[in-house]
Amino acid sequence: MLSLNRITIKPLFEASCWIALFTVFVCPSQAAQESQQVNKLPSVSSTHYQAGQTTISEGRTSVDFYHRPTGTALNDKASLLLSDKVVPYPATTVERPRPLLELGDPFLGNGTIQPGVKTPTSQMLQPWFLIFGTFRSAVQSYDNGDRNTVEWANRLDLNGNLNLSGTERVFFYMRPLDGQAGGYSGYNFEPNNTDGWQDDFNARLTKLYFEGELGEIFPGLDPTDSHAYDVGFSIGRQRLQLQDGMLMNDIVDMIGITRNSLVFDGISNLRITGLYGWNNVNRGNNALVNNNHEHSVNLFGFEAEADTALNNTLSLDLLYVDDDHDKNAWYVGAASTQRFSWLNSTFRINASIPEGNGSQTVGSGVLLLSQLSNTLSSTDNIVYFNTFLDIDRFTSAARSPDQGSPVANLGILYAPIGMGRYGMPLGRPIDDTIGTAIGYQMFLDGIDSQLIFEIGGRTSTQSNRDESGIGVGARYQHTFGTHHVLRLDSFVAGQENQDIAYGLRTEWMVKF
Repeated sequence: MLSLNRITIKPLFEASCWIALFTVFVCPSQAAQESQQVNKLPSVSSTHYQAGQTTISEGRTSVDFYHRPTGTALNDKASLLLSDKVVPYPATTVERPRPLLELGDPFLGNGTIQPGVKTPTSQMLQPWFLIFGTFRSAVQSYDNGDRNTVEWANRLDLNGNLNLSGTERVFFYMRPLDGQAGGYSGYNFEPNNTDGWQDDFNARLTKLYFEGELGEIFPGLDPTDSHAYDVGFSIGRQRLQLQDGMLMNDIVDMIGITRNSLVFDGISNLRITGLYGWNNVNRGNNALVNNNHEHSVNLFGFEAEADTALNNTLSLDLLYVDDDHDKNAWYVGAASTQRFSWLNSTFRINASIPEGNGSQTVGSGVLLLSQLSNTLSSTDNIVYFNTFLDIDRFTSAARSPDQGSPVANLGILYAPIGMGRYGMPLGRPIDDTIGTAIGYQMFLDGIDSQLIFEIGGRTSTQSNRDESGIGVGARYQHTFGTHHVLRLDSFVAGQENQDIAYGLRTEWMVKF
C-alpha cells in the first residue's frame, strides 16, 4: 500500500482551496453574464402564444394558462383580460403516499372528516394513527488502510405517529435491526475472524414523546385567539439538534417550551425556546470507542431564531450542562444565513467552555464554519464550498454515537453512512484542525437522479502534528417509482502516515 506524507498531501489541499475559490466565485459570475446575453436574444418559445406545457432545461414542466395572441399590442386592454376558454392543467394526478399502516382519516386523503371527540377542555380530537418508515439494505466494502471490512448490512427506521388533533400528537421511533453504535443485522464477509451472520435485533424505543400547543388544548383560555397562548411544548425522549448538529445532536429525555411568531421592529418572526434535559446524554464528539450512554445530567438551554429586515435568518443557542459524572460546561452557538446576490451563505460560530480543566469528553475551544453555494444559471445544479476551523478543542454538548463529528454536515467525505461499519473518509477528531469540502451536485432525468462529486481536505494548525488528509468521493441516487431509491457511494482518501483508504457501497432504500 502507498504511504502518504506531508509533502504529497498539503500542496494538494492548498490547490483544492484555490480551485474552490475559482469555481464558487468566478464561474457563477461568468455564467450570469452569459445568461444575461442569452436573455437578450429572441426566444423561440416566446413567439408561440398558446396555452400548453413547456419543457424547461431541468426536465420539469411549466404551464402557461393564457398568452396574448400573436401581434397584440401590449397597451391593448384585451391583452390584460383572462381567457374565457377552460385550459386543463396538463400535469398528471399525483397519487397520495400510502403509509404501511393507517387508522382513521386517510393521510393526505379526501372525503368526509370524522366528527371527533370533545374533551373536557372543549378541544375537539380527531385521532388517526400512522406507521411509516424506511428500510435500507447495502453491500459495502471499507478499507481504512489497516483493515478491510466487507459486509451486507440492513437498517429499518420505523416511525409511529398518533395524531390527536392538528397540533397534538404522540410519536415513537425504533431501529429494530441495528443500534446506534455500529451494530447491524446482516452478514460479515471480511475480516474472516469475525462470525458471518450478524444480528442486532432489538425492541428499544429510540424516541417517544408528546407534543402539543397550550392554546389548542385549552381553547377556552382565548376564545377570540387574540392573546399570547400559542405556546408549543414537547416532553419525552426526542432529538435535540442545535446549530445544524454542531453544538448538539443527541436523543435525550427532555422538555421544551416554545413561543413562536413574535414580531418586533426589524424582525418579522422570532421563535424562542427554553428546554431542560435530564437523561440519556452522550457527552463529547464521539472520539471515544465507548461513549457514555444513558448518562444522567441537568441540561438547561435557551434557543432563539429570527427572520430580520436585513433579509437573513439569525440563530442563537445557549446551553449549560451540570454533570455529576463529568465536567460542567457552557456551550454557545450563533449563526447567520443569507443570500448575497447569487451566493447562498451560512456562517456559524460555536464555543465550548468547561468549568475547570475539562476532560476527554468536555473540551475548551471555538469552531468556525462557512458554507457557500450557488445554483448555476439555467439549471438546478449546485456548486458548494464549505470550510471549518477548530481552534483548540471544541466539543459538542452531546452527540449520538451514530452522528459522527461536529462537522459531519460539511460534506459527504465527513458524513457517516449510518449503518454497519462503513467509515468516514475524513472523519478523524477535529482538534486544532482546518478543513474543507468542495462539491458539485447535479440533477439528471429531471429530479429523479442526483450525482455528487466532492473533493475535501484537512490539516492540523499545529506544526508538530502530521494529520493532513485529502480525499475524493462520489454519490449517485436514482428513484424508481415513489418508494424505491438506488444509492451508490465511493471514495478514495489518504492521510499522513497511513495507507490509502477506500470505500465502495451499493444500497437499496424502500420508503413506506
